[in-house]
Amino acid sequence: MGWTSQDDLINQLTSNGKGDTVVTTKTLTSAGTAGAWTLLAGHAGYPAAATFTGADLTYVPTDDTWSEGTIYHGGNVSTATKHFLSAGAACVAAAGAPWYIMAIDLVGFVPLSGTNVSTTGTKTVTMTALGSGGGTGDRYANGQGLRMFVAADTALGANAPTCIVNYLDTGGGAGATTTFTSTASMGIGQLLNTGAAANKYNPFLPLAAGDTGVSDIVSLVWAGTAHASGTCIIGLCKPLWMVPVPATGLYNKVDFVNALPSMRRIPDGANIQFLLFQTGATTSGGTINVDFDYGYGG
Repeated sequence: MGWTSQDDLINQLTSNGKGDTVVTTKTLTSAGTAGAWTLLAGHAGYPAAATFTGADLTYVPTDDTWSEGTIYHGGNVSTATKHFLSAGAACVAAAGAPWYIMAIDLVGFVPLSGTNVSTTGTKTVTMTALGSGGGTGDRYANGQGLRMFVAADTALGANAPTCIVNYLDTGGGAGATTTFTSTASMGIGQLLNTGAAANKYNPFLPLAAGDTGVSDIVSLVWAGTAHASGTCIIGLCKPLWMVPVPATGLYNKVDFVNALPSMRRIPDGANIQFLLFQTGATTSGGTINVDFDYGYGG
């Protein structure tokens, strides 16, 4: 359970210590692309930069014990429920404003490298479909509400192939994302399916009509050409909230309790990471600060 009243919320936080504040900082190791989104997990700071280690084309589930850099948010609290109470963000960079910071729960990913990036054709993924078993790997039953993106893990080489990612929906039925056009030479963490050009989707791949989530990633197809080099991942995530940052150095705070009650839930095992949208080309070395407050009842 959560809270029965605002008084109960205050009591749980102040008397029982059931909540805390999390502060994170990331420094961009490569310049961003105007109109595109970037997964910050692979950039230096706190949490530490992730390298998305795993066997090629094999799904890697992640939770709050992921060895490559997770945010501690109080551990498992079931049968209580944990919620975001507020969030804030600031960006300091010579260019790129305005920005948006989106929190996601990164449920898992599929790494691709070598010829799986540099040759055309269908790249078949090995993944056990998400279920409703109640463990942290199934924290969104049957993939309900989950979305996909394709992100550069290391800088990608030349060429801009057509890309299709095939998946199963929450009921196990086959669906296919709308085709998107990748972008040549995108830097670390940049989402290949995003940008200001045609055939882009910001920040997630669209689902087939009627689908409400993703239970299984089936394959990725590079068509027409392929990237000359580099590595990338197919990410599977749950969007959580978004904070706008209008100008460099300006800190913006959002109240999830009073201003517009939402108090999005943080499930046990959540691997909280952040996406950055840049209107302009954010300069390398830009610093991204994100904080949030959380609490739980029970």
